[in-house]
Amino acid sequence: MNKNIKICFMGSPEFGKIVLEKLIEEYNVVLVVTQPDSFTKGGKVLIEQPVKKLALINNIPIFQPQNIKEDFSEMKKYDFDFLVTAAYGQFIPLDVLHLPRIITLNVHGSLLPKYRGGAPIQRAIENGDEYLGVSIMQTILKMDAGCIFKQSKIKLEDDDNYESMNTKLAKKGAEDLIEIIDKMFENIDNVPKIHQNINEVTFASNIKKEEEQLDFNLPSINLFNKIRAFNPNPLTYFKFKDQYYKVYSSQVVEVNSNEKPGTILDNKKSLTIKCGHNALKILEIQPSGKQKMDISSFLNGYRNKFVIGDIIE
Repeated sequence: MNKNIKICFMGSPEFGKIVLEKLIEEYNVVLVVTQPDSFTKGGKVLIEQPVKKLALINNIPIFQPQNIKEDFSEMKKYDFDFLVTAAYGQFIPLDVLHLPRIITLNVHGSLLPKYRGGAPIQRAIENGDEYLGVSIMQTILKMDAGCIFKQSKIKLEDDDNYESMNTKLAKKGAEDLIEIIDKMFENIDNVPKIHQNINEVTFASNIKKEEEQLDFNLPSINLFNKIRAFNPNPLTYFKFKDQYYKVYSSQVVEVNSNEKPGTILDNKKSLTIKCGHNALKILEIQPSGKQKMDISSFLNGYRNKFVIGDIIE
């Protein structure tokens, strides 16, 4: 702990909140910059970013510009040694990157240069990577292209989803960040730079609405990975008999059958659906307008609608 080290933090969602929690424990966080508040579709309920809520609890000044490129005057009022970014949500201009006395650091949820971009954790899970990771890097004008100071790996377990890996990676990233800040505060030359190999760069694009629908023509392992990659946000779904069903968790089932993909194979103790390869057993589901429920509870009310042999297109 060194409260003489002054930090300005830029972040917005839960990943950023976890990093900020650690920074508050260790250092003097003088300012938090986060995305503007938003409203629900009904326009009534104000939605505050998790980072903002944490800053309010700790009485840290908050700055919420609509466009950081056009308005960063508030940041000039503060002196700080490090600017730390973690899932902020806007491109940061060069003038802002130069504000800290020492350096601007970013906590990015991937093993760079893989998965640059806005959805690295979700894309890695969707692709079924054996290990996910987090990188502590220098923030530069080009997206996630700065040199790396430290990386850590975490194994993706079968029961992991986006929420669990987001938490694990943010916590590990926060620990690594503290190590790097402490070394740099003593002497920035104490921390070697690892330059990214441009030939190994991949990108993790933000999730589009059309990606949320499950396609049972795909192998069941692909759907299993997508379901957990999109849980809890934005969630996957399928449509059957003019009703939508969100899927929270599933299990791959090995089958040897010639049924058409989408065919309902079991509706007794499970809801099992044939896929392009093998089958998918739905474990948690949410019909439109209803609460999420386990599959046993769901089948008690919906078994007659999901008849064995029917096909989900």
